[in-house]
Amino acid sequence: SITTTSISAPGNITGGNLITSGTISSSGNAVNGNISTAGLITATGNITGGNINSGALISATGNVIAANVWTNGQVSATGNVSGGNVLVTGIISASGNITGGNLTTGIISAANVSGTNFTIGNIDLSGNITSSLKVTGNITGGNLLTNGLVSLGGNVTANNINATSLVG
Repeated sequence: SITTTSISAPGNITGGNLITSGTISSSGNAVNGNISTAGLITATGNITGGNINSGALISATGNVIAANVWTNGQVSATGNVSGGNVLVTGIISASGNITGGNLTTGIISAANVSGTNFTIGNIDLSGNITSSLKVTGNITGGNLLTNGLVSLGGNVTANNINATSLVG
């Protein structure tokens, strides 16, 4: 047993355990197999490691730069999310407006769809069209109902015509 206030050794110290209630200080690298602590690990420089495993929160006040971010849970942001592509295999849900340059999809299912110009190959509607509709192709439908005027620039071909008056 050695009892002293200071030990100075120019070479290595080999021992079983180093127990201290004070500070371990090193100006060089500390090479360890494992570090276990009930307190904090603090570093003012970079921390380089193979994996960071956490059963709790990982927090950063600056930017997080990563090659890939994988989650089985939720990604949440209070600001804007900017990215090159957003790829989903499930549902995109928005409580506000979706603003975009182009929408390419197989099916649109919505209560209201509003916009300035739509270029669509086929429209399958089960509801009503409540504003003007400009169509350059054929319209195939069950019934054409109007309280207003039907104005046609070309010929009308029909099997039967039922009218209260015919002017011609």
